[in-house]
Amino acid sequence: MLPLHVCIVLAAIESVQSAGISFLAVGDWGGSSDHHPTTSGQIAAAKGMSKVANQLGVQGVLLLGDNFYSDGVTTCSSNRFAETFENVYTADDFKNLSFYVVAGNHDHRGNVHAQVEYKDSGGRWHFPSLWYSMNFMVNGSSGVKREVQFLMIDTAILAGDSNDNCDNCTRPGPANLAEAESQWDWIEDQLKSSDADFLWVAGHYPIYSAGHDGTNHILVKRLLPMLKQSGAHYINGHDHMLEHISYDGVEMFVSGMGRECCYEASNLHTVPKGAVKFMITGHHGQGTATGPKPSVPVKGGHASIQFDDVVSVTYYNHNGDVLYVAPSVKPRSKASLQIVV
Repeated sequence: MLPLHVCIVLAAIESVQSAGISFLAVGDWGGSSDHHPTTSGQIAAAKGMSKVANQLGVQGVLLLGDNFYSDGVTTCSSNRFAETFENVYTADDFKNLSFYVVAGNHDHRGNVHAQVEYKDSGGRWHFPSLWYSMNFMVNGSSGVKREVQFLMIDTAILAGDSNDNCDNCTRPGPANLAEAESQWDWIEDQLKSSDADFLWVAGHYPIYSAGHDGTNHILVKRLLPMLKQSGAHYINGHDHMLEHISYDGVEMFVSGMGRECCYEASNLHTVPKGAVKFMITGHHGQGTATGPKPSVPVKGGHASIQFDDVVSVTYYNHNGDVLYVAPSVKPRSKASLQIVV
């Protein structure tokens, strides 16, 4: 029997756009502590996000977890919602955009359900359940109508807590096996039943990552094969850096620079050789790099995901300047997806 506080529902948000639809994506944005609810990097990165959001006319922002450092919040009336979210990503700067939320490991150290219960006055904070689905309809530039589906998942429930700077450490695994398996069943069902042209999963932990927190072997073992099977792709936070990893037909994007840049590439050895297509690391992005190294110090950053007839993922620094544009990702070829019974 499922715990009553877990609401596994399909949160369908149908929106037909004239030509294309775009989102921003950022993780690990949640200030520093109750005494220091913001960081200079978070504030700088938010300004760059606002700039890009207005340039692209985005539909919303994906918040990829670690929303409130260092130990989440305790109640839905916590001052941190105003101090770390509302006053930084203001309704004026972001034109009342919707923010679609998943939880990170730091959020689970508090009362994560308080974040689900929270309602801001403008209705911008969307967190209907610890895992949920969103669907959008878009008219491509070619005139073809396409469907976008996001599965918003809770990787801390799937894989357990994660020690920061996890170099060669053993993670404990899920705290509640029944809850984890319920979510795995839901993910599998959603991926198998989806008719979306673009099927993306958003979570907190990476599958593969070169950063301090590194590769999550539970997600490599269980989530990666599901994504490959269904023609889906993945975006996440957790490691405070930007990475594009391409492996076995699955595109994986790490966007964890919401409050600082950047972790070192101490777990590069855990990523398949040749899979890293772009990466910035080190203090202000001046460490090891794959692809173009930033010419100026980077305080923070984010990603955009633009859906049209193909998907374009772009990384930006705290000023909203482009750091990297990934090769276009084609829509799923649903007829060729292998069905396994």
